[in-house]
Amino acid sequence: MDPVTFDAAAIENIDDIMEIENLSFPSPWDRATFLATFSDERCSNIVARSSGRIVGYCLAIEMNAMVHLLNLAVHPDYRNSGIAGDMLDEMESFAKRKNKAYVFLEVRKSNKVARYLYENRGFYHLSTWHGYYTDTGEDADVMIRRIKEGG
Repeated sequence: MDPVTFDAAAIENIDDIMEIENLSFPSPWDRATFLATFSDERCSNIVARSSGRIVGYCLAIEMNAMVHLLNLAVHPDYRNSGIAGDMLDEMESFAKRKNKAYVFLEVRKSNKVARYLYENRGFYHLSTWHGYYTDTGEDADVMIRRIKEGG
């Protein structure tokens, strides 16, 4: 695999992002939801590229003392190559630049691969939101990671 680079996502990337979203999730976000993150100055949206092709994306938003990781996905052809972990590192750098103490996220209880990734990157289980995913009624695990002392 060619080296992966990371750039700020742009509206022009929406079709590639939507393709990955639709391949990655049972109930994908719609285009309007993604577009809203591009116009929100609190958001940091990044894409991962390999040979110029967008192969992953990560969206996050600043919230008080933390950054909320909204969405992260890697194209199926590029999974298990470290891209998701590298995007988490990029989001941690964003959080540090914004002087935030924590990164938190929600993940489906059934998404064992993602939960394993987050646990291995220092996230721990904070709570469970029962029935969080309205499409299936599935629970979400809320996970958090401290990235700055004193926060």
